[in-house]
Amino acid sequence: MNTAINSELDSFSVLEDHGSQPLIPVPRAFEFSLVVVNDLVFAKRGKGLTNAELAVILGSLNNLDYEEIASQTSFAVNYLQRCVAPQLWDLLSEVLGGEGSERVGKKRLWYFLAQLNKKYNIQTPMEESAFLESPSDEAVPVLGILPEIPNFYGRSKELAHLKLLIAEHRCISLVGMPGVGKSALAAKLISELCMESQPRFELVIWKSVSHAPLLHDLIVDLVSLTKDPLDTELVTSPLTHGMISVLLKQLQSRRCLLVLDGFEALFKGNNFIQRLEYGTFLNRLIEENHNSCLLLTSRILIDEIDILAKNKPYNIKTLKVNGLDVKAAKQLLFKLGLKNEEDCKDLIATYYGNPQELKAVSKRIERFFCGSARKFLEAKTTLISTELHSILNEMFGQILSNIQRQIMLCIAEELFLTCQPISFSKLLEKLKLVNLSVSTSELIAAIENLERLSLIETGKDESTKETWFNLQPVVKKYIKTDPLGLVHTSEASPNLAIAS
Repeated sequence: MNTAINSELDSFSVLEDHGSQPLIPVPRAFEFSLVVVNDLVFAKRGKGLTNAELAVILGSLNNLDYEEIASQTSFAVNYLQRCVAPQLWDLLSEVLGGEGSERVGKKRLWYFLAQLNKKYNIQTPMEESAFLESPSDEAVPVLGILPEIPNFYGRSKELAHLKLLIAEHRCISLVGMPGVGKSALAAKLISELCMESQPRFELVIWKSVSHAPLLHDLIVDLVSLTKDPLDTELVTSPLTHGMISVLLKQLQSRRCLLVLDGFEALFKGNNFIQRLEYGTFLNRLIEENHNSCLLLTSRILIDEIDILAKNKPYNIKTLKVNGLDVKAAKQLLFKLGLKNEEDCKDLIATYYGNPQELKAVSKRIERFFCGSARKFLEAKTTLISTELHSILNEMFGQILSNIQRQIMLCIAEELFLTCQPISFSKLLEKLKLVNLSVSTSELIAAIENLERLSLIETGKDESTKETWFNLQPVVKKYIKTDPLGLVHTSEASPNLAIAS
């Protein structure tokens, strides 16, 4: 055993002597590493661990929740959970993880103490070795702030499919309408992966990129997160390509699951240089050799992803995330207080099982319709959430071309007049009627882009085999009301303008 540890054994009594109050047992596997932690804390702030902090640490190592810790000590549960624990995890993250490194938490404490055991050559008693090898909860460190999913419904098939995909591909892209549950699905996947008896990954990183950071800044951040926690020096390079190489080397040495949430933000706008840089970054992570996996969530199917998926299908896979199935959506609505099964089915059909829209309309039903879905349905209206309104404003105001807007208008017009989707041939005829000069190739390109933006639904007529196009009711309602005048431009279809 390391002599530095032997010299600290005399001070270990501070971890056990707490007066008449019985302490939670100290796992033998971590007796000596706790001494080291106490010394590190003392060096950091001038005093060692307090009794309350020790109670939280020992309770965590014994897999106790805060109520159980409180019941075995003299401390109140609120004091431990709200006052002691947050500051303790911040402190331990500084002394054990280091700046920019992994965050210590209740479910990951064992991991850092195990690393201390390795660093100081601490021999673990044979009977305790299994504790280090297979901790009882969340064996895989997870860095980043995951979305909270207090209630998760359905998606068992999607989860099973994703678990197969991450074993076979370097990149998985989850694409779907806003609010459909892409981030929740990714977070649930991580939760299940972390609980597997044989972990597939050594590290999971969740990074929201919806604020569109510069590529170099993002890579520096990812390099700091993926480095081995025992490496004290962070390798950096002023060149972006150099930092990508560093990141790839770390993804080769540690099997990581890297989640980039809101990936479409990195490819917005007309900044050609930034888009090119991120395209290169994506290409290298997908094409160069490593054992890690990149999981992306995006409202749109980005062109660069679409091209790579077609050219490198063995490395990257795109999975469209649809709304909840009827059973799962009914569970959600029942939880929200709507109990009539038939009314719930009608709501699910109207909102395509989109969890965000179902939650938003449920709140309005509660407020304006006395909690009665039947009264709401009798009003024959479609309500759109504030979040979706904002995104559609952006789509029609900044992203869609004139051709794409005209296509949306023609589809909506057909739905208003016939309540039926529109076929490709009929769509072409309608566009000619509004004097829109567009070639068939331009039309096809515009339709494919609308599909990538998750704005239109497509299918095939079983008898004629002709492709048809449809709109979700919330999108159709937005087009009809046109709240900001972004849809009915001067070139808009005159028939639809009157109908709205």
